[in-house]
Amino acid sequence: MNMSNTWLNSGSREGVNTSTFVMIKPRGLSHWPIIKKRIEATAPISRTRLVLVTRELIEQHYAEHSELEFFAQLTDYFVGKYVLAVEVLAAPQVIREIIGSTNPQDIGNENTIRGLVNSLTPDDTTLIAYTKGIDNLVHATDKSKVWGIGAEEMAKREIDLWFNHPVPPTPAYLCLMNRKVTLEGDCVSPLIGIDFDLSNPMTLASHITDLLEALPWNRHWSQIGAKIPALLVGGVPALQIIAVQYLTTLTGKSFEICWIDHTDGVPKSVELQSVKKRARRHRDGL
Repeated sequence: MNMSNTWLNSGSREGVNTSTFVMIKPRGLSHWPIIKKRIEATAPISRTRLVLVTRELIEQHYAEHSELEFFAQLTDYFVGKYVLAVEVLAAPQVIREIIGSTNPQDIGNENTIRGLVNSLTPDDTTLIAYTKGIDNLVHATDKSKVWGIGAEEMAKREIDLWFNHPVPPTPAYLCLMNRKVTLEGDCVSPLIGIDFDLSNPMTLASHITDLLEALPWNRHWSQIGAKIPALLVGGVPALQIIAVQYLTTLTGKSFEICWIDHTDGVPKSVELQSVKKRARRHRDGL
């Protein structure tokens, strides 16, 4: 099976002649529900993929800017962080209009996705000196003036780059916490650093499940005999329960659930019922 060409949430392209690429950058992931709503009001989303950015991948993505003085800072910023790759069934210029101009604070950008989400995002002083769109929350395909390539051809290039590069092996642990965990062994943490709206259960569930559905291993995990990771839980109980139950339903597999013991940092197997009890205590303020 060629996993690099298989994504669980692939939409239909019937009747659509073109598509474009959108990338939700690290700070934008916290605002995915808002971004998704604005995109889907304009055009359908075909597929998504949650990606841990490597240097090779981000340098290929921004290759047309390789001669610019801030190229190293630009690529350094993304390495080791997660982004959400999104294919949208629309012409690139249509999505560029709703995304907005490069600087989210430009006059006239208030009602665009970049302008709206930027107003909800705390300033990151580490980006101010060289921002130039390094993390303006969302990337959307545009034509390349450097290469003299039109937007539709650039969209094909970016879609191929982000959706068809090799999928890494299944990790030993899939961490479902949104905070950093130090752990010996192979562990991926796709929710790290994301701020979830805990006040709205429906938005919380949709936000978490959208991101988990975009994991590149899901179709593989659902196969008979496939290796699956242990799920590392802790932190916000409601988030953990939604994540565990959704992955179980999505793949049809029973995952081992592990809890980090803060006294020694060693994962220990627990039952989902224990996590639910902790969630009830957390909810009741006990």
